[in-house]
Amino acid sequence: MQRGNDGSKFMLFLIVWVIVLMVFLMVAMGILSAILDFDTDYAFAMLSSPLGTIAYQLAAFILPLAVWMAIKGEAVKPSFPTAELGGKNIIIIVALSFLLQPLMMMISGISGLFFTNDVAELMYTFQQHSFILQVIAIAVTPAICEELVFRGYIQSKYSNHTIKKAALINGLFFAIMHLNLQQFAYTFVLGVIFAYMVAYTRSIWAAILPHFIINGSQVTLSRLVFALAPAYAEHQVVEEFYGGLAISPEVQGIITFGIITLVLSPVVVVLFVEFFRHNKWRIAGESIQVNALAPAPQVSGYDYSSQVGSNPIPDWAKVHQESPYTPPGMVPHYAPPPIPTKPSLVDPYTIGVVAVFVVFVVLMFIGSA
Repeated sequence: MQRGNDGSKFMLFLIVWVIVLMVFLMVAMGILSAILDFDTDYAFAMLSSPLGTIAYQLAAFILPLAVWMAIKGEAVKPSFPTAELGGKNIIIIVALSFLLQPLMMMISGISGLFFTNDVAELMYTFQQHSFILQVIAIAVTPAICEELVFRGYIQSKYSNHTIKKAALINGLFFAIMHLNLQQFAYTFVLGVIFAYMVAYTRSIWAAILPHFIINGSQVTLSRLVFALAPAYAEHQVVEEFYGGLAISPEVQGIITFGIITLVLSPVVVVLFVEFFRHNKWRIAGESIQVNALAPAPQVSGYDYSSQVGSNPIPDWAKVHQESPYTPPGMVPHYAPPPIPTKPSLVDPYTIGVVAVFVVFVVLMFIGSA
């Protein structure tokens, strides 16, 4: 199997690992609650706490990554690009991290019209814990764990594809791994954006930094919303803004964030253009596409059908000059090295990942019905 499929192999391993982990935790909590005679709801509340979330992230991402790399015997350094970002990149990435959030919230709001927003419910349960602990659980840990897996290890396995294709498959895997249809659309968009940032900067920090800022901003915003909700409802700010129309708060939020997104879009476009221009030198002379697809080296005046010695022999052909497999009296054929087939972006492992995700979603839907 070509190297380009190694990422999908690991992704299939990862999604199965996570689902098995979830099932194990549910069964274990049920057994422990029966043996120790404590409330099952309390047990699951512990798993949904900041400390439980941190432990889950480590068990669901870092542990399987370590196991996989140990089995494959892979070195750590080649899988995680660590080039220095530079001041200008940091400024652009920080700015984009804030300016893209209205778009993400609009997409999340649209998805929330059709699917349950589990993240909002989790944020609500976290309000009883300290702000710092929330930030560590929702912003710091996921930014490190998820980015090492997706924009680090998995993306490194698609270096023989174009940046566009590598980013799209990375975004798909990132969205699938959340195992939540409400999060699917906006995590796909973020996954693609983060993949481009890492590809152009050659630095995993180009994804960890915006991931942390976006999640951390959402934690901060949720704290403010829950703290100001009574005053917010009393003054009916949103209702007055829309002229008292009977529009649900969810739709009002989508409209509001949609307008903000349109207003900010020119600035976002300018920043992305400057980001790509500024980092062009990092990929200058280096294509993410496999170089083996280039034509075999040619030597001027060399005729492949001619007798040996009548024309110069290319260096890559000299290794065959005294081949023991050439029958006596026969002229060896100096052909260029075989051109490897470019690995497909969608392979059986990718299809397997999608299939597992679909089955999981269907079973969850049936279970909640």
